[in-house]
Amino acid sequence: MKCPACSHQMSHVEVGGVEVDVCRGGCGGIWFDTYEFKKFDEPHEEAGTSLLNIEVNPEIKVDHSARRHCPKCENQPLHRHFYSMKREVEIDDCVRCAGVFLDTGELNIIRGMYNTEEEKREANVEAINEMFNEDVMNMNAKHQENREKAQRFANMVRFLCPSAYIEGKQKWGAF
Repeated sequence: MKCPACSHQMSHVEVGGVEVDVCRGGCGGIWFDTYEFKKFDEPHEEAGTSLLNIEVNPEIKVDHSARRHCPKCENQPLHRHFYSMKREVEIDDCVRCAGVFLDTGELNIIRGMYNTEEEKREANVEAINEMFNEDVMNMNAKHQENREKAQRFANMVRFLCPSAYIEGKQKWGAF
């Protein structure tokens, strides 16, 4: 399998009972097949420590802005996005096979960000609240204002046309 970053031949490495592909002697990138990445992304997962120091060829220069393609799926571009709301690390993943590619050093940074998945989730919720809390409060205030206007209008209609709103009480009137 060819490395999506530098096209160097990747080698299979078994770590903690999981076979991952590493670009040893190339750019130092790591390819995780479907769901494998979750077994290495937290500091308490001991298997991941052996992937932190992959042999890198210093002469290979990687263009991080270049479009990358999945090494497993033919002609499938990788989707580049931030690993977390902290926006410190961009990872590449395949939407077809759910594989994940990390450039050299990214696994080390990711393992230092959160201790558990729960901690990552809580940080993401907090960041979303920070980003959108003011907008949500403004929307709630606008919603409350509209609800009060509607209630005033309904009260006015009930005052003008009471027979329409009091069941069985008013048999007379225009309605």
